[in-house]
Amino acid sequence: MALVFAIGVAVFADFLASDLPVACRVAGKTYFFPNVTHPPALEGKDCTHLRAEAEPGDWSYDPLVHFGPRERAGDGAPALSRPGAVFGHPLGTDEEARDVFARLVHGTRTSLGVGLIAAVLFVGLGVVLGGLAGFYGGLADALVGRLIETLTPFPTLILVLVVEALLEHPSLDSMLLAIGLTRWTEVARVVRAEVLLVASQDYTLAARALGLRPIRVLVRHIAPNAAAPVLVTAAFGVAQVVLIESSLEFLRVGVPASVSWGEMLSEARGAPEAYWLLVFPGLAIFVVVAALNLLGEGWRDALDPALVRAAEAGTRVSARPSHPAL
Repeated sequence: MALVFAIGVAVFADFLASDLPVACRVAGKTYFFPNVTHPPALEGKDCTHLRAEAEPGDWSYDPLVHFGPRERAGDGAPALSRPGAVFGHPLGTDEEARDVFARLVHGTRTSLGVGLIAAVLFVGLGVVLGGLAGFYGGLADALVGRLIETLTPFPTLILVLVVEALLEHPSLDSMLLAIGLTRWTEVARVVRAEVLLVASQDYTLAARALGLRPIRVLVRHIAPNAAAPVLVTAAFGVAQVVLIESSLEFLRVGVPASVSWGEMLSEARGAPEAYWLLVFPGLAIFVVVAALNLLGEGWRDALDPALVRAAEAGTRVSARPSHPAL
């Protein structure tokens, strides 16, 4: 439930906190979802200006909080205001008088977006390399194995830090590429082991005996039966990427001018009395990472045939009477 809620917040972040209305009518023209499309006619305006400059017939429907994640509050809100101390800022403001709720909501989109995209990259690379190594063996297996042995001892965070530090202008693409190129080894190792196991099963040997092409055997018979561990690894991988992205932003070597939970935690270092800059993003990271780990544990229990058989056997045993009838 927590993960579904976080995904919903990430998807509808612009409707929860934005500097532009959800819908409005300005100068006789109606705009739907300008907070998402950002029409040129409303450039330089926000909810406060639109209300102040409203003419007869104009109207607007504002989001829950009418401030963007990078917008400084223009209503006289002080910097580092406590949660609820200033109307319109339910979670307070930071040192630059920016709304903490807006930054927290849009930080959810950043963290989950980076986690999902990076997971697609490293899972895709790991599946391809691990599948080729396990199915074809020989030189392919040797090359992939040496790459895995070379990259596995190095912590992913350290490798990504080095890559980001060497770049003159780090960007979101460089961060995703660095994470994807360093996290694929675990997936490749798991896929290789599963492919070797499935390739020795009778139905795979029968498919080969019928003369099917190797690529068809791999795609139609081996890949579907080796997919369960990939889902589990992907769930754990997204959680680790969220931690890595937050760590990079906390150390301020991530994407410049980004809105992230790690960046909010970094701001708390300069204002130790502002507990709300530490508690809210820290709690968000904890909840999302814990939910992703629980999802991975649930998938592993549900998709592991041995555990399923053990659960079924336990159910049948518990259904028997405690004492045999005399």
